[in-house]
Amino acid sequence: MSKDFKSLKRILMPIVLVFAFIIVMGNAFTVVEPSERAVLVTLGQVSGGILEPGMHFHTPFISQIKKYSVVPRELNVTFSVGQDGALTKDAQTVGTQVAVFFRYDESKILDAITKYNNSMLENAITRSLVACVKEAVGKYSIYELVENQDHITQTVASSLKDKLKDYPIEVTQLTISNWDWSDDFDKQIKETMNRTQQVRQAEQDLKLAQTNAQKQVAEAEAAKKAAEQTAEADLIKAQKAAEAKQVEADALAYYNAKVAQNYNVEIKLKELEIELERAKKWDGREVPNYIPITAAGTMVDVGKN
Repeated sequence: MSKDFKSLKRILMPIVLVFAFIIVMGNAFTVVEPSERAVLVTLGQVSGGILEPGMHFHTPFISQIKKYSVVPRELNVTFSVGQDGALTKDAQTVGTQVAVFFRYDESKILDAITKYNNSMLENAITRSLVACVKEAVGKYSIYELVENQDHITQTVASSLKDKLKDYPIEVTQLTISNWDWSDDFDKQIKETMNRTQQVRQAEQDLKLAQTNAQKQVAEAEAAKKAAEQTAEADLIKAQKAAEAKQVEADALAYYNAKVAQNYNVEIKLKELEIELERAKKWDGREVPNYIPITAAGTMVDVGKN
């Protein structure tokens, strides 16, 4: 070995050792993110408890930190129309699309690691979900599914959580969408909708006819009432006019009576005046009953002739 090679070896060896140390130390620390939980696995065996978010040390090459995400994951299950579909209360087979969101139960992550794997958990969710969906759908007729979808979704989610309570997972959300059924039932629905539309149209026409008839009756009653009110007003007006004429006639008669009465009084007064004048002129002889009166209203002195 040459002298130059020995010198190069002495220089490179510390550098290699430093890099090796850095690599080893780098592998001895693992950072667990806030959305993760972890366990320490030593020589294939889980040791210790659950590791919370942060930096954790482990022995290089002997142990490792295995991380598990606690962020919800999505599992989609499709129910096709046919043998795999759900049977409704009225014996119709329907299909649908169900999405389940689940995550590891933080308090049971050790069980998830030691007793299950992802495939086993997803199979358990799928089997339980199929049973829950078929049980819930069987309580409704095919016509009631869409109308009661929210209630069905809540029922399936509650049943699924109950069935999975012994597994190290928790269901966070469940959605049901895209109800499907056979082509024959599609035709039946269209025919039913057409008949329903015709019935509704007939009902609307009947209501319109009833409304028009009621309007005509109301208008006739209003016209009759207006005519009665007009006739009553005319009658009252005629009665008032007759009463006014009667009052006028009574007033005229009263006036005439008063005039006649005054005339009689005036005549009587004239007669009295005549008698008075006769009395004044009387000389013991018979005075004629007739005493001429001048145009000025004075009596003619017949005694001077």
